[in-house]
Amino acid sequence: MSAIITLLTDFGTEDTYVGVMKGVITSICPSAQVIDLTHQVPPQDIATGAFLLDVSVDYFPEGAIHVAVVDPGVGTARKPVALRTAKAFFVGPDNGIFTLVLQRQQLLQAICLDNPRYHLPTVSSTFHGRDIFAPVAAHIACGVSVEELGTPIHRLQRLPLPRIRVDWQGIRATVVHIDRFGNAITNLTRDNYEAWRTRWDVKEPAVQVAASDIFLPIATTYGEVARGKPLALFGSSGRLEIAVNGGSAALELALRRGDTIKVLRRESTPPPRTQRTLGLE
Repeated sequence: MSAIITLLTDFGTEDTYVGVMKGVITSICPSAQVIDLTHQVPPQDIATGAFLLDVSVDYFPEGAIHVAVVDPGVGTARKPVALRTAKAFFVGPDNGIFTLVLQRQQLLQAICLDNPRYHLPTVSSTFHGRDIFAPVAAHIACGVSVEELGTPIHRLQRLPLPRIRVDWQGIRATVVHIDRFGNAITNLTRDNYEAWRTRWDVKEPAVQVAASDIFLPIATTYGEVARGKPLALFGSSGRLEIAVNGGSAALELALRRGDTIKVLRRESTPPPRTQRTLGLE
């Protein structure tokens, strides 16, 4: 079975950057299967790249090689790295883009890619996707061990992440991504939501949108409300999102990344208990 290499970048498709990376990969490892995750990450938006990578990797076979290149620090002192987890390999800049996947996957090895044997002969200061990350991924796909790629490192850059706040009254979550349909996706997972409902015996939750007086039911599908009406639901990412059936929640509800979304209990409340903080899962 051929190795799978995925590509996630902010390069877009108007230029030849992505095609050239694929050319490098197939020149080194012709048997590799290359799959595009996306090349439409907003330019230099590391947090969006981290989110899109995190919600994608579980759908690939064990041992897949994920190349993520959103790299505003290309050519600077930031390190190029290859990571091996219990499930996959990751190749890209050490700038926090792997923060979310490393919250869920056990890191086994982290290597600074400082062995030039596995780079292209000439490395530019502006296109490490072509000159370092693509060839390294191809060599891994053809059986090179990560130990051969460079020097072990023991500390990786991490992005600062918003956290959910949970107490007997409700949950305060944060919008972490706006998708192309205008759905506002939060960092509240279904598991954390169900744990809150169970712990506090919540029977009638409702979602408050940002600082407004708009309260939404938690639906199962977009079609449960009339066209043009807003709703909340757990989408395909497994996270709570605010949507508008047939429309854009971002536009119609003026939602942006970083906005607070509250899930509140609507029935009478029990005596308050100790507040606690849960991280994004």
